[in-house]
Amino acid sequence: MKSLIYPIIGIGALAVACTGQQTGSAYKVSASTAEEDNGKMAYLVNYDNGEKIDSVIIADRSIAFDGNVEKPVMVRMLIGDKRAGVFILEGGDITIDSLGVAQGTALNIKLAELDAKEDSLATVYLNLTDDSLRNVVEQELVAMYDSAIGACNDNPVGYVAFMNRAYSLDLKQLDSLVAKYPSYKEYARVQKLMESKRAEANTAPGKLFVDFTIENDSVQQKLSDYVGKGRYVLVDFWASWCGPCRREMKNIKELYQKYHADGLDVLGVAVWDEPENSKTAMEQLELPWPQILNAQTIPTDIYGISGIPHLILFAPDGTIEARGMQGEELKSVVGQAMYSFTHPATIEQVAPIQ
Repeated sequence: MKSLIYPIIGIGALAVACTGQQTGSAYKVSASTAEEDNGKMAYLVNYDNGEKIDSVIIADRSIAFDGNVEKPVMVRMLIGDKRAGVFILEGGDITIDSLGVAQGTALNIKLAELDAKEDSLATVYLNLTDDSLRNVVEQELVAMYDSAIGACNDNPVGYVAFMNRAYSLDLKQLDSLVAKYPSYKEYARVQKLMESKRAEANTAPGKLFVDFTIENDSVQQKLSDYVGKGRYVLVDFWASWCGPCRREMKNIKELYQKYHADGLDVLGVAVWDEPENSKTAMEQLELPWPQILNAQTIPTDIYGISGIPHLILFAPDGTIEARGMQGEELKSVVGQAMYSFTHPATIEQVAPIQ
């Protein structure tokens, strides 16, 4: 994070200029690694679609890729199955530092500049308490992304900016952005995000729940086994490896203890996780509510969930009342719902005037 060295208003002309590399360029990628990695395979994998592009055997604590790339592409480097950095594979000599950051070529330099500007804006934002000034910083960040999306629409720098911008948009806004810059629709992650936004719109507050079935050891569990049964149900989509999921459990436990007797149930749905890891986490966290394990991507595809923890509050009739809350917002939303549930409005019967 950068220190605060500039005023908020006019935080800098954050327009992004971008020049793509010529196609068919030769690349060399070098990195140092640990002694225990000797003899392992290192891979370059297309970040967008997961396809392997190159591989080498690690020797003398060094990784050295050498080849040709038709056009610049965002890649992830793997050491065995361990992630070791994301960068742009393009023509030229690329050096990966100990933090997984690429240096030495034009687009990687441009990507680093974009990241640095984003960090600076984040630092400013976190040090502000005035909402109007925070809004200014947010607009600066949006302007920076928009500039990169337009200027770099033929290379991965624009792709990174597009994805960072797109996650905060609703379906209509995302469709408009893709219509303006159709080249981004070629990316698999953009297509996946558009599908996710459509699923999210179909399961927005006010919509009836969409059921799903998970089978483990010939035993089937359905969302409808728990939802729409006359009680409020808070469904927590989580994974054992997810730190924010674990931290949110404290708030969920507090709500469960406070409102369970009054009509609130909690259901955990373990996604993107191995069942044994989920079971271990359940024991460690001492979770008292039922769980659907090994759900993987089935419910997250249906409900358009792109990040966890993700919590959805279902009303007693199975209607989605709220979703995406955490922390104090979660407590407030559930508290208001349970107050209304336990204090139903009454209609006073008044005799007609004779």
